[in-house]
Amino acid sequence: MIEVDIVTPARRILENVKVERITLPTQSGTITVLPGHTDLVTILSTGVMSFPTAAAERKFAVSYGFSIVRKNKVIVLAETCEEAGEIDQSRAKSAQKKAEQALSTSLDEKQMRKYQLKLERAITRQQL
Repeated sequence: MIEVDIVTPARRILENVKVERITLPTQSGTITVLPGHTDLVTILSTGVMSFPTAAAERKFAVSYGFSIVRKNKVIVLAETCEEAGEIDQSRAKSAQKKAEQALSTSLDEKQMRKYQLKLERAITRQQL
């Protein structure tokens, strides 16, 4: 088994939850961590993080951050993380529209990146 901690700047979402595996969205693609995985520090990208439980698959929308894998423990440090049941779908659709509208205007590089990340997050939230 693997122990999982999920932490954001706003709150601790999970602590010492035991899972068989966890799937993480990273900058180099999706990875699945199993017991005995080699030690790893990786950058998370916006996407879906998930792991199975006895009851069902738990899914989370994650916005960039880091994950640390060490000795059958995974620590996820994410800017934002919401479990599927916490997501307001109408709010996510509204955020997507606002980001798309902003991206259709003339923006400097910093603003362009900001709204691209907002769009990615909104789309990910709607996938859950």
